[in-house]
Amino acid sequence: METKIKVVVAGATGKTGKEVGRAVMRAGDMELAGALGHSHAGMALGDLWGDPGLPVIVSRNLADITAPYAVLVDFTEPESAYGRMMEAIARRWDIVVGTTGFSGRQYEEIAEMVRRYQVGAVIIANFSLGAWIMERLALEASRYLNRAEVLEAHPDTKKDRPSGTARRMAGLLADSWQRDVSTVPVHSVRLPGMVAHQAVIFGASGQTLTLRHDVHDRSAYSAGVLAAVRRVREFGGTVVQDMGDIITPE
Repeated sequence: METKIKVVVAGATGKTGKEVGRAVMRAGDMELAGALGHSHAGMALGDLWGDPGLPVIVSRNLADITAPYAVLVDFTEPESAYGRMMEAIARRWDIVVGTTGFSGRQYEEIAEMVRRYQVGAVIIANFSLGAWIMERLALEASRYLNRAEVLEAHPDTKKDRPSGTARRMAGLLADSWQRDVSTVPVHSVRLPGMVAHQAVIFGASGQTLTLRHDVHDRSAYSAGVLAAVRRVREFGGTVVQDMGDIITPE
């Protein structure tokens, strides 16, 4: 009998964490081994999700999870996620992270820990298939058009701006053009009612080209996260930041 992949979801009571956690439960090859959340610690996850048959209790800290190995899936805030990720790596857990807002120094320190402990790490700002396709289309357009600006919109509860998805897009375009990333303007909107929206507008003489991607429901991230959980062990010692390394188009 094939062993199921144990998964611990940090931010399991948040909007994205809840959707991802439910996707883990539905996956036949995975087991939800734990859930983390500060404000609901000690409560039954089933009560919070409206699923009374779910026995998982929300823990406050990773140290409260006794599983010898699991994949940590983190959709929280950078302030708490950074320490939790380092703790998981030190326990030789693999990590799949959608949290954004880390500093460049923090990324370097995470990458060093990943190399030291030879665990797999997938850290991607946007796990939706459409966001990855948009990156590929934007890079193709950048071969012919050399001016663009990035627009992104999220709920007013999102703390970091610009979003990690937008920063990555600006970086990809800047690398394509061999320019400093500061030459690619990024505009941020934070308003109620938004989920995750991004556009790249290319401009040339007499014309513009707009690429746009909209996430209307957080279930858009689930397939990408599950694919990352299934493959993260393959990337021991490496931090993966491109969905193209995780998924293979049919």
